[in-house]
Amino acid sequence: MVTDFPTLIYLVVTGMTLVELLGGIIKQERIYFWFLTLRIWTCLAGVLFIAFSVNRPPLFGPFEASIYIVFIMGILARIFQQAQGRQPGFSLFSSLVVLVILLFQMGKPMGLNEDYFMYGNLWVILFFNFRLLAAAFLAHGASQYLGHLFAPIYEQEKTDLLLLAGRNTLLAGAGLYLVSEWAGSMWCLNWFGDSWQWSRGFFKASILFLLIMTACHLPPGFSRSRVARGISGTLPGMFILWMIFYH
Repeated sequence: MVTDFPTLIYLVVTGMTLVELLGGIIKQERIYFWFLTLRIWTCLAGVLFIAFSVNRPPLFGPFEASIYIVFIMGILARIFQQAQGRQPGFSLFSSLVVLVILLFQMGKPMGLNEDYFMYGNLWVILFFNFRLLAAAFLAHGASQYLGHLFAPIYEQEKTDLLLLAGRNTLLAGAGLYLVSEWAGSMWCLNWFGDSWQWSRGFFKASILFLLIMTACHLPPGFSRSRVARGISGTLPGMFILWMIFYH
């Protein structure tokens, strides 16, 4: 059986993520960072394949969405740890979240989406692409909050760093998702003559923003609980991934 290029990219990235996760578990930093870097470059090859094949950035679908989200998450993980030093708890959960995203797409068709004429519209491209960017940021933020939740209690400095970084990442993800919704409203205006209308999509977007704001504005009683902080910071990433892959 001949394996097509998108499936090959998917399988290679999944394998690299497994080794990357193993390197984090056995505390081999060199293995972890080598395979994190290789994963980023392999995902970049997938993104470039999409761009040159259909003359647009990734938009949606098992292959396009998962490879693009994993690509951005890899870059964010690399930048974060390069600036702040390696964070063992974060690195484990970052690799684990990436692996979960990939494994949940296993068995699904790994191909490019049909190039409908509307995908040449700028507002359509911005709407779908910024949703994927927001998902990558929110999933990255979830990894930071999980690292904060499970960090040793005596490493207060690291837990505080992960909490602050996670909060900032959620806010950046909210901004990116807002750009996506704004582009979607312009798309709606140009195509249907109405810039905004209540729908299931806007309802889910409202839930996402409420989850982000809840994580950033916990009441004093909950904000003192590491479990409450960790769970609340993880929910936006989980919710947007469900929206993209299972809505």
